[in-house]
Amino acid sequence: MKALEIVICVLCVSASLVYSQTISKDDEELQKAVLLSDLKSLALEIPKLDGPLARALANAEIADAAWTLDRNWALRLLKEAYQLTYLTEEEMRKIGPELPGSAPRPPTAIGRARADVRRRILSVARRDKDFADQLLNDGLARVTKDDRQMMYAQLARMGLEEGDNQAAIRSIQENMAIDPTQIIYVELINDLAIKDRAAADKLILECIVNLSTVRLADEKLARSRPISTLMWLVFPNSFFSDPAKRIPGPGPEVMRAYIRYVIELLTAMDQNEPGSLPSARGILLTTWLPLNQYAPEFRERFMQLEALSRTPGKDASLPTKNNEELDREMFRERQTNALNSTEPNEQSIDSMIVRQDFETARKLIAKLPDGERKNQFTEQVNTKEAISLAKKGDLLGARNMAERLVSVGSILQVYPLIVEGYAKNKDQVAASAVVHQAMQALKNVNTRQAPAGAQFGMPSEFAPTASERDGILSTLGKLANAVLPIDTLLGAEIVDDLVVRANASQIDTSQGRTGIDSALFKTLASKDEVRARSAAENFKDRLRHIVAFAAIYQWKAKALEQGSQKKDSVRSADVPKS
Repeated sequence: MKALEIVICVLCVSASLVYSQTISKDDEELQKAVLLSDLKSLALEIPKLDGPLARALANAEIADAAWTLDRNWALRLLKEAYQLTYLTEEEMRKIGPELPGSAPRPPTAIGRARADVRRRILSVARRDKDFADQLLNDGLARVTKDDRQMMYAQLARMGLEEGDNQAAIRSIQENMAIDPTQIIYVELINDLAIKDRAAADKLILECIVNLSTVRLADEKLARSRPISTLMWLVFPNSFFSDPAKRIPGPGPEVMRAYIRYVIELLTAMDQNEPGSLPSARGILLTTWLPLNQYAPEFRERFMQLEALSRTPGKDASLPTKNNEELDREMFRERQTNALNSTEPNEQSIDSMIVRQDFETARKLIAKLPDGERKNQFTEQVNTKEAISLAKKGDLLGARNMAERLVSVGSILQVYPLIVEGYAKNKDQVAASAVVHQAMQALKNVNTRQAPAGAQFGMPSEFAPTASERDGILSTLGKLANAVLPIDTLLGAEIVDDLVVRANASQIDTSQGRTGIDSALFKTLASKDEVRARSAAENFKDRLRHIVAFAAIYQWKAKALEQGSQKKDSVRSADVPKS
């Protein structure tokens, strides 16, 4: 009898568990249905937006949230979004044919807007690689060569940041296939080399093959831009490289391929343009030391070309130091000359700052006459040194240096980085203090804000304008993102300030620009959904309203998906093993 009672109890408990799981599953499906309904309602606002790029961005943000709820709808939204970024027929006619080797087009406001929106679309679409590839292929005839290379570069960067090296490699290969003469993929390959030197070497070998076979728009480019591209890849730590990012050098196979390419290129050049080799002597000499180490079989051909490349009366000696050593030597020479000069060369100051020789840079800046240029260099060196200190973990030093900053662009680069450092150390008091320090700094520059272009270090004719970027708005967003993980209340207050600033901003949202990072609302929603919804509701602009609510729904969709996966895992663990 007792045994029967035990069996009945076990059966009752099992039935109870199954019932509770069923209710939980039904509740979860109900929540998903409600969330999908909210997204459908939000999507009804999209046709009311001004401008195709605004509608494209809204589509992408809603597709992100709908990805796990209604995949087919999400894919349709993304396809429509991508088509909205196409160039018009008139724009395509003006561009005409584009052969490899043609110079990149100068940046434009609409070009930057399209690139930003496409990046967002692809960040969602790449979850289904076949679908993302199809999007790109479908649009080949309606985007420029530069656009295609930019999109593949964006995909490669996303892959590298996520640790998906294979996806990054595929995108770099597609990029090179479009035009191997462009420098756009060089940094990507060098960044890959830090993680996987062998994979980077394979890409460089592919690049050399492409350069050897491609038909260029201008054959004279066969000895200028392609060589520059290769030299950055083959000698990654030379030519004023970043001292904080050491890249392992390529292997012997790459060095031999580079030597062969240069020798054959200059041989053809001499045959086609007799007497032209002296202008290419510097290129030829880059192969001398690697040749002796990796490809001595080319020595005779090198010596023939070297003799033809000499200029009477000029130094005809061969290099005894590699490119990296020569680069360091040239740097030291410029450093000495600049320090001894009463009028330092501005290029020397830039070089010292890039090399993080801040002490020498300050000595040179002190020699400049008082004025705007001196102030700009002072701001530049203060910014770079503060960033360097923050990255090294000297947050107090970075904070002290940040107190000297006077421009919005500098504040944007430095203060959020310091806050992130304190947040990582779980130091809420210091993080909050730095946020308040940054907010006060923003108030001090608000009435004398530099033109938007000057803040982003671009020539004025190509720089973003106030209708494209708002430095204060960007800084508020970064500060909020940095402090939210450790101080929800302060982060929420900054978001409220951001909404007020956005409502008064000059940014043209019809071009798909909001001036805010939508991920901020996901972060805030995970901490305080009520505050996130309230802030989103207060946006006056329809696109910002849609993007902010879509971000909140993205957080909810992800939370539901993670909850579902966790329950499935628990149920699988509870199933008795036979």
